[in-house]
Amino acid sequence: MTRQAFQLPLDAERFLESLAAKQRKESTITRYRYDLADFFRYLEIKTESEIIQSKSITPHMAEEYFYILENERRYQLRTLKRIQTVLKRYFAYLLSTGKIQIDPMASLDLDESIWNKLTKEELLTRLEEKKLTGSLLSDSGLSQKQAAARPLLAPRNLFIVTLFLYYGLRLQEISNLKIKYINQGKGQIMIPEETGNPRTLRLTKSDQKLLFHYINVIPEPVRPKRPQDPLLVAFDFQRQTYRWSYETDAPKNLTEIAIQKMIREERKRAGIDRSVSARHFRNTFIIRALQQGQTPEQVKNMLGLQTILTLNKYIDYVEKEHSP
Repeated sequence: MTRQAFQLPLDAERFLESLAAKQRKESTITRYRYDLADFFRYLEIKTESEIIQSKSITPHMAEEYFYILENERRYQLRTLKRIQTVLKRYFAYLLSTGKIQIDPMASLDLDESIWNKLTKEELLTRLEEKKLTGSLLSDSGLSQKQAAARPLLAPRNLFIVTLFLYYGLRLQEISNLKIKYINQGKGQIMIPEETGNPRTLRLTKSDQKLLFHYINVIPEPVRPKRPQDPLLVAFDFQRQTYRWSYETDAPKNLTEIAIQKMIREERKRAGIDRSVSARHFRNTFIIRALQQGQTPEQVKNMLGLQTILTLNKYIDYVEKEHSP
């Protein structure tokens, strides 16, 4: 079957039509068609299905696809970057039209290209880490109302930062955690395929206690209990308690935007005078793992990655730091 003869899914055809409506060059649209056809041909082979639903495409599938491009087909960096761009724009289109709720390309860190060199400014220093964790446990700088809410709120925020900094979770993975993914008895958290790279994390004893404490300080009426309930719950400062969603009849899920806002607020209160994001935490986790002697293969498995491709800039950074 030639590339031209391959029949794309309807969503992909509509995406190409949207490019034509924006007066993109015919050669560009043709190139996009070729790259999309190759991706969907791979999915057909993997799933043994001729009908690929957009919502069934997972981050792990995208990881596996790029693993094949890099390690089996030996594509050059320039080609990999081009295909990355095509798929990024396609899934952004699906998100904007409501066809999908989760971006399968998120696991390739496309917000900040994996091809860029890592700099020390993109990492959290030990002093900044100490300031942040200390501030999370302190009432310093809080108003009377904020201080009153702190015993309820601090365990949640500290647990979120812990997942970022010491387990390498992504923002998307944390926001989408549900009770059904938590095994408190074994101290395990499962990251499902639909929200990231599937893997099971084992919490340390102290972090198990932190999770237990966070859940149990939530007032009983709004505490997440059912399997589908979100693990991380939004907080209502006006009412000084965790929120309940009457639309879903469940505790109100803490969104990615709310987590980002929490990081900004906690960073400012800790006296860290520069922008710090979830990406800084993940970068720091990966660099420290490599510096502590973990091999790239081990780090890949810890993060549930299909390919070491994503780790290249981290490996380069550590090698450069250790070079004479």
